[in-house]
Amino acid sequence: MKLAVAVCGLAGIMSVRGQVFEVASVKPGPTSGFSLPFRIGPDSLQIESRLKDLIMQAYEIEDYQVAGIPAWVQSERYAIRAKAAKASSPHEIRLMLQALLAERFRLKMHRETKTMAGYVLSVDKGGAKLPPPKTGVPADSMGVIQLGGGEIWGRATSMKNLARGLRLELERPVIDETKIAGNYDIRLRFEEGNAELADKDRPSDPTAGSIFAALHELGLRLDSRKVEIGVLVIDAAERPSGN
Repeated sequence: MKLAVAVCGLAGIMSVRGQVFEVASVKPGPTSGFSLPFRIGPDSLQIESRLKDLIMQAYEIEDYQVAGIPAWVQSERYAIRAKAAKASSPHEIRLMLQALLAERFRLKMHRETKTMAGYVLSVDKGGAKLPPPKTGVPADSMGVIQLGGGEIWGRATSMKNLARGLRLELERPVIDETKIAGNYDIRLRFEEGNAELADKDRPSDPTAGSIFAALHELGLRLDSRKVEIGVLVIDAAERPSGN
């Protein structure tokens, strides 16, 4: 199903006046090696990655939410260094990145909704058992999520970001329906390679070692469900213009 609102060039992206970088450099990046992490400063941005990854960062979406991708968008890498005219929030920096991609890559997209197999993260019937929320965290901060060794560890993380970590571990979409605000320090421990179990192993009857049991200890649960996912479909993209 195609949504009524399209995202086409600057007109569809620039929802706030003046959300553009004062100075920006876009250059071809190395053809191999690791990408540089996405770094947002108070008034700056640095990233080196594929255009697909740049889109994911700009719109805060996941890999499966970008469709219609030309081959070069998934392979060629670009280095972006940009500076805003003044201190800006991470959300404002991402708006500026959206505008930059539209300008330099002639990027045009539209939104669609697709139904796919996934999970819903919600509060268990006994209620959430989270630690006290962190204080002094910016309102739009999602915090940090790390995965590995049979653990998902969140530092001052939001429930939306926890859902993202679960998505990376389970390799399926995870929708946050906890309605829990705030940021928390969270650690989930489970048997590596045993993250995803059958439907019978739900938190209501937790099985030792599963990611479902680890969530149950926090008063949270995952339910397998068909979910509707917003997708950005690329209609047009060009290799970037000069700086």
